[in-house]
Amino acid sequence: LRLSILSQHPLVNTMVDSDFMDARGEDGMAEDHQQLLPLCGTEGASWPSRLSQCAGVRWPVAAAALLACSVLTAGVAIVHVHGPLRPLRKAAIGSRGVPDQQKLDAVGGGASVKIWQTAREQGHLERLTDTNLAADFDFSGPTVTVDVGARDQQIVGFGGAFTESSAVTFQKMNPTLQEQFLSGYFDEAGLGFTVGRVHINSCDFSVASYSFDDHAGDVELQYFDSEASHDSQALIPLIQRAQQRISQRSQSMRLLATPWSPPSWMKGNAKMDTSSRPCIRPEYRDTWARYLAKWVSTYKAKGVPIWAMTVQNEPQGNSSWEACLMAPPEEADFLGEHLGPVMKSAHPEVSIFVHDDQKNMMPDYARAAFSHPTANKYTDGVAFHWYTGDWFDKVAEVHRQYPGAMLLASEATYEKRMWKPGAVQAYPEWRFGEGYAHDIIGDLNAGAMGWIDWNLLLDMSGGPNHVGNMCDAAAVADLQEQVLHWHPQYYYMGHFSKFILPGSTRLQTSVEGSTAYAGTLRGYGTCTGQDGLQATSFVRPDRQIVTVVLNCGDGPIEFKLRVGSGALRASVPAHGIQTYLLPAS
Repeated sequence: LRLSILSQHPLVNTMVDSDFMDARGEDGMAEDHQQLLPLCGTEGASWPSRLSQCAGVRWPVAAAALLACSVLTAGVAIVHVHGPLRPLRKAAIGSRGVPDQQKLDAVGGGASVKIWQTAREQGHLERLTDTNLAADFDFSGPTVTVDVGARDQQIVGFGGAFTESSAVTFQKMNPTLQEQFLSGYFDEAGLGFTVGRVHINSCDFSVASYSFDDHAGDVELQYFDSEASHDSQALIPLIQRAQQRISQRSQSMRLLATPWSPPSWMKGNAKMDTSSRPCIRPEYRDTWARYLAKWVSTYKAKGVPIWAMTVQNEPQGNSSWEACLMAPPEEADFLGEHLGPVMKSAHPEVSIFVHDDQKNMMPDYARAAFSHPTANKYTDGVAFHWYTGDWFDKVAEVHRQYPGAMLLASEATYEKRMWKPGAVQAYPEWRFGEGYAHDIIGDLNAGAMGWIDWNLLLDMSGGPNHVGNMCDAAAVADLQEQVLHWHPQYYYMGHFSKFILPGSTRLQTSVEGSTAYAGTLRGYGTCTGQDGLQATSFVRPDRQIVTVVLNCGDGPIEFKLRVGSGALRASVPAHGIQTYLLPAS
């Protein structure tokens, strides 16, 4: 909202750009927006017209139907089809696959298109002037074509990780900052996050190593802390606050739980940090499986149900913090012989993901699990991280080989080693936002059904972290000045999470006439002008179509967006991202 008077209203998060608009339409109008109406327009007028008077913006009104005729793209330019497409799979969201395909009507000229934009030095999630689709036309530049008849995976959602570091930082913020944080991430006017990740026992982003049972040899888990005393101090309360905000939108959080390390007494090296090989002592493998099930029960008793879990965080990484090495056959054996049967009996509703490590190793872990005689019965999906670079081809390979598996991007961040030289505190870096968007588009187009950021919140040091592994975050709190800083990653993630709602289905999207990076493997989160114009598209449950386009180059890109038989001429600025929303018509 543009008017300065609104920035003084206590319900407006002034840390977020003034044009940070809710895209869910009239029926999704949040209560806090409705409370702004006394400041806007004539009493008795409808709220859309009153907000229009206040902000100079026309709010979307839901129309009727969508489209279905796809147009084949011809020409001699370079063609990049984003992601492998296959017949739609029949399953409920949160299990394997996506729901039955629905027929779409043809989108032609005249359909209204709403546009949001974030660009360096040009605004954040700013609502641009609406435009209309015209009949398709000849165009010599880059063309983004959305094939509404070719559909693939369904989206579970977007989100970030609830770590102890995030939770203790949140506790140190004043109530105003806490409200800004919760609203900014979980309200409709914010990013609308619906997915989270939480660590089982401690991780590096904990104040110190801890477990729920430190009694050596407690095979029966008699001393397991079923009260979750440690996590109840900061971590669980933060998750519960987020749950409450999401429930106000008549949605629920899907929470992914991940172990970094068993208690020290279960491990071959007798400590939680680092790992021996094998990690888990053979006599404690079943105990560890029952421990994990008991942890899920404990969180559920606290009102925090678990949607899914991974077998192990980064099983290939022998880090200086909490770790547990598992080669692909070891992980498959543990899942098939211990964890799977225990979880199936205790918590059959909880999905299980394997791998949860770098993309380049995805096919190996997926193959080991799905070819295992018993693990295949308990494997619902494959989770992965971004720290070895793009590797979108590996994600696509697993998607092709195991089309019924859920693929989930479960961690991404910029470690301190990726900051500018000499930086000692976390700072806003525009390329970090671009890198996030590049990875999200690549992962989604390769078959991912969700994307989870690492720490939701950190302090200015990039911590706390008990081994000094400092990182950036989309939200960073200056606890001394009591100021919450939103970094560029926040706005870039919003171009996906605010518009690609849970239950949305990916549409085949091709980009013609633009370059696409074809060089050697780069460091993670790298996006430059060599990547050209990038795009992904989805049809939402309300049958509106979303297309996100990204430009990491130094100059603007003029392009044509073609959807069905309609098209429009558009331009995405240098170092910018745009979201196009086509209502059902």
